[in-house]
Amino acid sequence: MNKFSYQNIKELINKRFLSKIDRKILIYLIFVAFSTVFWFLNKLGNEFNSTINYPVRYANLPSNKALVSELPQKLKLQVIAPGYSLLKYKLSPVPFPVVINLNDYAKQISGENVEKFTIHTRQIKSDINQQLGKDINLLDVLPDTITFHFDNVINKKIALAPNVTLKFAPQCMLDGEISFIPDSVVVSGPEFILDTLKCIYTKKQKFKGLNKPIERNVSLREIDNLSFANKKVNMKLPVSKFTEANILIPIIPINVPDSLLLITFPHKAKVSYLVSLANYDKINELNFRLEVDYLEIKKLLGQKLSVNLKHNTDNVSSVSFTPTIVEYIIENKND
Repeated sequence: MNKFSYQNIKELINKRFLSKIDRKILIYLIFVAFSTVFWFLNKLGNEFNSTINYPVRYANLPSNKALVSELPQKLKLQVIAPGYSLLKYKLSPVPFPVVINLNDYAKQISGENVEKFTIHTRQIKSDINQQLGKDINLLDVLPDTITFHFDNVINKKIALAPNVTLKFAPQCMLDGEISFIPDSVVVSGPEFILDTLKCIYTKKQKFKGLNKPIERNVSLREIDNLSFANKKVNMKLPVSKFTEANILIPIIPINVPDSLLLITFPHKAKVSYLVSLANYDKINELNFRLEVDYLEIKKLLGQKLSVNLKHNTDNVSSVSFTPTIVEYIIENKND
């Protein structure tokens, strides 16, 4: 009993003693914190020499010129400023950029033969300083020069090309070429780019289950540093139903000497092709020509000639024929 009472009394004394010490430490820390804050605020009022990386924007580039060089996106500024101004810059996520206005140099840049122009940043230091604010004194700017490389802007009419993935319904196909209205677009941009540009593609388009002609307004694929007179064009897909057709075509020998006859076995071949229903009646044997060449006999190891096909219509597809090789005999005309 006595032992328990003694321990309780000892713990109570320790708690009261330690609580007094804790309160003293807490009060001390509060005074230290206040002192630190007042010292920091006092220091912020002092001026400091510092170097900051500041974003820059270029305004009013000449309309008859295209910029073909990379420009610095930030300037390294050496400044003297109060601490609170520097702190504000450090804490700001994206400060407003300083603007270099090329309108002030329009006469010097816009000449047709001007391909290069240099600005010395010391010449625009006061303008940059004015944009930074009254409490910031700009000492120096890096880089010390900013060089612009230009190319003349020209206009050129360029053909259009489709960028499409097509999936057709059964027995359906394209019945001709994909066309555009207009069929070309006027493009403005640097001469060195347009000189090598052959066509302008549409943005990627996908079509499924195509079973009839369709028209769509489609956007053109953008190209850096180029502008288009039309951003959209009308694209026509000439889709038709197709059927398979067959026709017998005579095989014609060519390059045969006048004194000889070249006779093939068989003397006709079957030509198979796909044709749209709209064009079915327009196709006949005059659209195809099958030939064997007498001059190939010298190259032959066997007794058969290859048959060659020519056709003069775009209204058919998947053209094939059989047989592709034929036997032959040669006779004298006088016999």
